[in-house]
Amino acid sequence: MQNLLTRLGRLETAIIAKPPSAVRRFMVQGPHGLSAGDAATFLRERGHPLDAKALNIIRVVVGAEDGRPTDLPLKDLTPEQLR
Repeated sequence: MQNLLTRLGRLETAIIAKPPSAVRRFMVQGPHGLSAGDAATFLRERGHPLDAKALNIIRVVVGAEDGRPTDLPLKDLTPEQLR
């Protein structure tokens, strides 16, 4: 639990340290265990501007059945997130 709190603290510090225009949020539906690099590559292929100078937050949504994660097909949910 302490590790999680430390990681969240670092994320909050990174968000506060950058101007709001430099924080970009994305959402991807995908299989359980999808790496951050694979999610970023998928988003770039869809035309999203993942800038190295910005803080890119990628949320990966997975399915669940009986309390266990299930794999979902890759899908870009970023436009739906903005609604």
